[in-house]
Amino acid sequence: MKETLLKRIPERIEVIDVLRGFALAGILYAHMVFWYTGAALPEEVYFQFSSFADNVSMAIFGAFVFGKFFSVFSFLFGLSFYLHFQKKKTTSGFLKIYLWRLSLLLLIGIVHHLFWRGDILAIYAVLGGLLMLFRKLPLKLLLLFSIVLITNLPSHLYELFLPPVQNTEVNFPMAEEAERYYALVQKGDLVTNLRENRNSWDAKIRYQLESGRLLMTLGYFLLGLWAGRSNLFTLLKENIEKFRSWNKVSKMLVLTLLLIGLLMYLFDLVTLPQLHIVPELKWTAGFLFSIYNACLTIFYISGITLLFQSRSFNSLLKPLAVMGRMALTNYLLQTLFGLLIFYRFGFGLFEQTSPAINILLTVLVFYFQLKFSEYWLARHKQGPVEWLWKSLTYFRFYSNKKRNTEAVSS
Repeated sequence: MKETLLKRIPERIEVIDVLRGFALAGILYAHMVFWYTGAALPEEVYFQFSSFADNVSMAIFGAFVFGKFFSVFSFLFGLSFYLHFQKKKTTSGFLKIYLWRLSLLLLIGIVHHLFWRGDILAIYAVLGGLLMLFRKLPLKLLLLFSIVLITNLPSHLYELFLPPVQNTEVNFPMAEEAERYYALVQKGDLVTNLRENRNSWDAKIRYQLESGRLLMTLGYFLLGLWAGRSNLFTLLKENIEKFRSWNKVSKMLVLTLLLIGLLMYLFDLVTLPQLHIVPELKWTAGFLFSIYNACLTIFYISGITLLFQSRSFNSLLKPLAVMGRMALTNYLLQTLFGLLIFYRFGFGLFEQTSPAINILLTVLVFYFQLKFSEYWLARHKQGPVEWLWKSLTYFRFYSNKKRNTEAVSS
């Protein structure tokens, strides 16, 4: 696909904001279902609730949420990088401004990590700097790199050279840290959490590397950069058939891989809810799951984009754009709610609520965020954190309030 030189990129592309809101909904589900914990817990903690509703909540998490929405969010980061770069690249000293902007994001991420070690902003800030190295790469090569990384191929190839492991049980990531983190969430006050989270960087980076999450995040950044350079969203009408094709192919692959997983379960090659896989299929199952995650991510992105073009779904999805316009604020706000609801220095509901109840809480939190976003953006140009980030970037505190005419028109 050849790059098209655009005379003007719109200030905002609404479907991208809708995708951000959609990603925020999935991220909230992923974090809330297990009490907004930011690292692995002992395995038995995840399965202490076994009602039908709890099993359904966990099944949805495993099949349709885990590893799928951080990827949508990462794709949008790469896409937004390109759109922002195209609008600002003629600005004097843009590269310095961009790196300073990432440094501020890194600072926000570090502070966020102190309160909740599941933060992704610090990771985004570091990987965001690498995007500058790929911005002029040929499109076909850029797409190839992104596919290799989003399927976690380097990590799976590395596993082939490791000594064979006879353990048939799939270990949860960072299992050696799980007991300590479990005790922290159970009993730790705010000061203790701040101290322990500050000292958890080694475990966090080790997980990012060992799981391949770091490479996959970079892969989705590159896929978003490819989408931006290919003008998939800036020339959406011209590319709508491509979205339909990608949606159809990804749907077929997702259904095929789900069928393979079901057959493995029926033939006792995989057992649930505690995940056990026969040794001979452990590597294959892991690789297929990575491909499944990548395909489902593409299905989500293309599907939401297509649905937003239809009249019947446009009005249903449109409120998500309000969430997406202040995605950074809402991402941090989700952490605030998670800590207040589940941690000891809040209401302390950790392990007091089941996964099914947590999903009900997820709906309430998301509804509040939606209404707050609508209220805020009816009166302001940007979300509060977005405004602060922009102001610090340019060393100038812009007025964020809308004039009466702007507020009425919005």
